[in-house]
Amino acid sequence: MSSSPEPTALTDPASYLCLFKFNRRLPRCPRTNLPVTFSDIGDSTGIPLLYLLPSGCSRWIGASLDPLAAKFGVRMIVIDRPGCGGTGQVPLEERIERSCEMAVSVLESLMIKPAHILVSSAGIYYALHLLIHHPSAFKTSLNPPPRLYLIAPWVPLLPIDHPESWPFKWDWIPTPFIATQHITTPHLLKAAEQAQKAYDRGLKAIGASRSFVMKMYKSFTEVSSSASYPSAEATAAPSMSSSTPYEQTNIKPGMKGDVQQSLNNIMGVGMGEGTEVQVPQSEGGGGKKERYWGPTPCCVTCLVSGYMQAENGQGIGQDHLLCLNRGPRDTGGEWLQTALSDLAATIQFAQEALVPETAAEKLARNSLQTGQANEADETGTTGHVNAVEYPLEIHVWWGWMDDMVVRKGQLYFNQLVGEYSGVIDLLVHDVPDGDHSDLMSRPEGIHQCFELIRSQNDTTMPSRQL
Repeated sequence: MSSSPEPTALTDPASYLCLFKFNRRLPRCPRTNLPVTFSDIGDSTGIPLLYLLPSGCSRWIGASLDPLAAKFGVRMIVIDRPGCGGTGQVPLEERIERSCEMAVSVLESLMIKPAHILVSSAGIYYALHLLIHHPSAFKTSLNPPPRLYLIAPWVPLLPIDHPESWPFKWDWIPTPFIATQHITTPHLLKAAEQAQKAYDRGLKAIGASRSFVMKMYKSFTEVSSSASYPSAEATAAPSMSSSTPYEQTNIKPGMKGDVQQSLNNIMGVGMGEGTEVQVPQSEGGGGKKERYWGPTPCCVTCLVSGYMQAENGQGIGQDHLLCLNRGPRDTGGEWLQTALSDLAATIQFAQEALVPETAAEKLARNSLQTGQANEADETGTTGHVNAVEYPLEIHVWWGWMDDMVVRKGQLYFNQLVGEYSGVIDLLVHDVPDGDHSDLMSRPEGIHQCFELIRSQNDTTMPSRQL
């Protein structure tokens, strides 16, 4: 008796998402003594890539990328952060450290040392911490460093009185609401569904009333015309066309998804972020798009979001508190400045320890330590670091329509990282019509990133030496 074939993303998406690779578990992280759930998706024999999630911080966010990653020959490791899925919860003040320890333990259990790290939004906190404190988790440690791909990364907020600060539209949300959003959000969705049903019933009643009035009006005007009133033909009937307010209201089916998106925006970057995937056009396909997912009752985004919401999501609120710098430790602009400085110093130390300094290099380093840094150049970068043989190569994708990290914040990030040129090399990819989440589904974002990974293969050697 032959067994039924294994489901695929095309034949049975719902069953496919139940496969082992989407639902893996490390029973006990040796560093934290907590369980960790994760997924190991894409090409099982492909180029290892550690994906550090946005503030949704559930492995399901990366699930819809599985067929795309497989197409590009990429093996994606996606780990639930503390308080999401089956990963144990930790105190907010320990979140970054414990989450990174869990990531290292998962990589060790898989016997993988990646040469590539993908980051979206809030994953920036974890990426920088991993590189500074756990460089040995990567293929060649920091000599050379792994490649870092930032797709619409979060830029920690500066104090409101800082001259370079930028506005953030959701900063008004109370901390208790953010911390308990895993409890409040489902109730808000149910309330929104009921409100939508009531609204739909109201529209039907309005439509019935309008139909009745139209029939009466038509009967009245026909009687008037038969009486041959001189003004009957010249008198225009009141317009009941698309110019009426009711017809202008664009009510779409599936309002729950729209409400969910609104809540996601309010909470920073939330539940459904990164779950939509546009597939690249197939070669010679005449403009046709290759299909990676089969039919579902609604869409792959809703299917994946349903799996995500069925699991624990307590950690999502913690991630949002980090982004808003509302934890017991600073995670704002000062944190980013310190992290970049520490990372540059760590890279320099890692490479200096293996390559003897020349007399000139030692003199330059001593000058730096005594405060005799180079003056800023015309672009405003300070040029105060000594270049290394193998700089950390960072690719960043910015959407100019991003309303979470506005353009001023993006330029601030570019300028701040640019101060470490020669140790950290930044390559910027601007997408004028991109926003904070759609780059994880667009050819100008995630597809381009996967293509870069495929072209570099499983190596950390700088592009200029390949």
